[in-house]
Amino acid sequence: MMFKRFESLSSQSLSCLEKRFPSIRNHSKQSGFILMVMLILMLLGAAAYFGNYAKNYGFTHRQHDVQKSLQELNFIKQQLLTYAVFQPELFQSNLVSNTVTNTEISAIPSPGYFPCPDMDGDGALSGAESPCSNPRVTGNDATGFDYGFLPVQFKTRNFFLKDISPKEFYYVVADRFVNASGDYNNTTTHRYAPLNAALTPSSGPDLGSPTALPDNTLPWLQVNGSGNYVVLIIAPGVPQTFPDGTSQDRTLSGDAKTVVRQYLDMRFDASGNKIDNGNAAGARFFYSGQQSSPTVNDMVVGITFDEWKAAMEARIKVQKSALCSLSPSIAHWFNDYSAVSNPAGSNWRDQFIDGQAVCP
Repeated sequence: MMFKRFESLSSQSLSCLEKRFPSIRNHSKQSGFILMVMLILMLLGAAAYFGNYAKNYGFTHRQHDVQKSLQELNFIKQQLLTYAVFQPELFQSNLVSNTVTNTEISAIPSPGYFPCPDMDGDGALSGAESPCSNPRVTGNDATGFDYGFLPVQFKTRNFFLKDISPKEFYYVVADRFVNASGDYNNTTTHRYAPLNAALTPSSGPDLGSPTALPDNTLPWLQVNGSGNYVVLIIAPGVPQTFPDGTSQDRTLSGDAKTVVRQYLDMRFDASGNKIDNGNAAGARFFYSGQQSSPTVNDMVVGITFDEWKAAMEARIKVQKSALCSLSPSIAHWFNDYSAVSNPAGSNWRDQFIDGQAVCP
């Protein structure tokens, strides 16, 4: 009440002063105008601040998601390398009808092999999912690799990918590096051999179909136009609607190849024109992030041939003394390959590591 009375008196006093001194009226109007402008500027500044804050928050949030995905992908990468490095230990016994039987030494595989993809999305490998089958044919970019969902559990090997769910990631692997392929003459092991750092296969596994690849032929999987990748792990982006109106629907049923376009992104340019089917094309070229197209939200991390080589050589160096003491004539993965007497042989004995012979 007192405040209203004071406000009324102040208004009357100001009115009287303005009548006697017109300059005060002008000054009062100018002051009101200035205050109004300042208020508008403050509001605009606040809007700009909070607008930028929202943009920065959105950018920071996206960066956090990217960082999290990269960490997950690299964690999977290390687990898959572990699987390949310890291949002999994982396959030194077999579990059949809840009975464990030891594998003959001659049939234990060498380090370096990876699992086939999971096709039905249950996270495990069984039935038609093993063996893989897509041998490399020169000039055909859709060959030389297998792809599907990332397998996450190998119960008969007591090996599991930690904290990974079925159908969460896609997985691509070079066909010569899988531990179950019926496309080579290695009918007793169903593996390409000899698999070693030199990639100089004997004639045995390359006779007939598929035809022989030249020595030192590297895997040809690529990411963003570069690399000789042995394995790729792909984290699909959130489902989206592409410029041509195609929408991704991950509730659709089907095996990994049938539903690949529901998970992996096609490529369109900034004007909405389709470039190609991108990561869903079924070809050896893959794309990570939006470097090649604004519609690619998939993230890809891989194991290059050089990384694979370094990991396998590190294991060989640790065991060098014991391995070199083995007789070169026995059937063992460390010794030379023979389609008849040593089909699991990968001939690491005759390789060179850091310029030095493994077994001088």
